[in-house]
Amino acid sequence: MPASCVTVQIGQCGTQLGACVLDRLNAEARHEADAQYFFRQGKSGERVARAVLVDTEPRVVGEVEGGDSDSNRWVYGAANRVLCDAGLRGCANNWAKGFSSEKEGVNRAADVVRREMERSDRVDALLSFAAGAGGTGSGLGCAFHSCFSDDNPKIRPLHCVVLPDRQGDVAVGSYNATLTLNHLSKDAKKRGGGLCLLSNELSKQMCVNVFRLERPTFDQLNDVFATLLAGNLLPYAMDGQRKGLGHTLSHCCAGRLRYLTPYASPLYEKASNAAFDQNLWPGVCGELSRRAKLLAEPILRADEKPPLDRPPPALAWVCAGLVVSRGSDATQLEESRFARDVRIPKGAPGLKFGTSQHACRTAPRSAYFLGNSSSVLPILRHVESRCSAMLEYRAYVHHYERYGTTAEDLEAALSSLRAQIGDYDGLAPVPEPPAAAMASLTLPPPPPR
Repeated sequence: MPASCVTVQIGQCGTQLGACVLDRLNAEARHEADAQYFFRQGKSGERVARAVLVDTEPRVVGEVEGGDSDSNRWVYGAANRVLCDAGLRGCANNWAKGFSSEKEGVNRAADVVRREMERSDRVDALLSFAAGAGGTGSGLGCAFHSCFSDDNPKIRPLHCVVLPDRQGDVAVGSYNATLTLNHLSKDAKKRGGGLCLLSNELSKQMCVNVFRLERPTFDQLNDVFATLLAGNLLPYAMDGQRKGLGHTLSHCCAGRLRYLTPYASPLYEKASNAAFDQNLWPGVCGELSRRAKLLAEPILRADEKPPLDRPPPALAWVCAGLVVSRGSDATQLEESRFARDVRIPKGAPGLKFGTSQHACRTAPRSAYFLGNSSSVLPILRHVESRCSAMLEYRAYVHHYERYGTTAEDLEAALSSLRAQIGDYDGLAPVPEPPAAAMASLTLPPPPPR
């Protein structure tokens, strides 16, 4: 029985990013079986996204439309746009206000998602898009998932959360992000899913250093995210069976470690922009493993090298991950080479490999990696440091207390975030103490007098 995936787009950021990802999935899903995972057949032959739009403003859910790609037109379902009442000023970039939105709209959104699921034979995953620093995507999104998960505990979620750059455009963004990560990580653990953190900071660096865009727009930032996500979301083959996002989450999300990072190789829209070996499997695999094994990646083109005066970057530890190669000769990817290049702790689930004979539309050979690794630590530590500094002086806390979220709630969310950082720090093996190392040495007997 074929499975499918339902998408939920919450807030303005989630709506725009989700539309961009669905447009890329529509373009990449040349085989109809792959397209049916995210789209259903419309009355006029068009593809109808298995997606629901949720927001507090009618303009946001009303303006977004589908798209066309290679004569494959896709649209949103007419009844799959839901408005939730959060007052005259929306959620005002306040997680607490979004989370306390009237329950009728949240329940209505959950009902629309359930009706969309009933149109499928089987749903194995729920894919959601939202911002982590605003009010609607973060607060209203958490309220929706609380309502939805009670009746659907076996549907694995992948929460794609967009986090702001280091400057940030919302003063309380670190509060909102901390509360969002705390709530969604608990939901992911409860339902066997995960969180995919998307950093605007890294997306901007990719636009400037890789795609040569001096001042990237939001659409261009979203297009980078779509490039990283699309190949990781489409179905693939493993052990002679067709697998989807639900199987990916069951392997990649282990225990308390629930954060996933997407990678793609090559990143270029046109293969002519890359070095020649980037069109061959050794080059594709080499670029992918180079990006996946670094803790703080220097965002460069594949044919460039970092300056000599730059210190070598720290390496990440990979707990679990899935590598998918896409191309007519996808089975030729050297699995052992990729596994040799990344660091995997002892006892961890490790890596799995999938293939697809359908090549990406922009490259004859491409590979994708969705990894659960310590590469999320720089992002988590930045959110934790900003939230801790503000909470020390109780800055803006009264705005949250007005809607029922107290300073103690923020402290609890911050403690949870610190515990998650500690869990990922624990992936690195503890070095043996010098005294113990010396004691294990066998000294030669003393020379005779």
